[in-house]
Amino acid sequence: MINVMASSVLNAPVSSVWRLIRDFGTLGRWLPGVKSCVIEGDDPGDRVGAIRRLEMGDVGVIREQLLALSDVDHAVTFSIIEAALPIRNYRSTITLLPITDDDRTFIRWRGQFEAAAEHAASMEARMPTHIYQPAFDRLAEILALRETRS
Repeated sequence: MINVMASSVLNAPVSSVWRLIRDFGTLGRWLPGVKSCVIEGDDPGDRVGAIRRLEMGDVGVIREQLLALSDVDHAVTFSIIEAALPIRNYRSTITLLPITDDDRTFIRWRGQFEAAAEHAASMEARMPTHIYQPAFDRLAEILALRETRS
């Protein structure tokens, strides 16, 4: 099993960041490369078991299932159930923690998956740098825009 992780600090309170990520169907707003993101079957975006269908520019369609969502812990866990990626058994958790001295948010995205030997090193390097960190950067941009409009 390959374990990957990335983290960042966002200049916004946990409640603001959580509003952006708790709806499983809004990933397309803050993950670069997503052409479309819809929840299948018109399920609510915060229902455990919901399946989202992502159309990604570089890898085609990815289907993911929401496994857990906690408004108390500010954490969301999901798995990939279908994708044309060289990985299997992908599961990840995004967790938010408050930084109380200046009302910022620590965000951590952990993933684990299996990959064939010929893809393991590249996927282990790619997930944090090409998926997780760009998502954090986009979240920071969205939050900064909201701050300037307030």
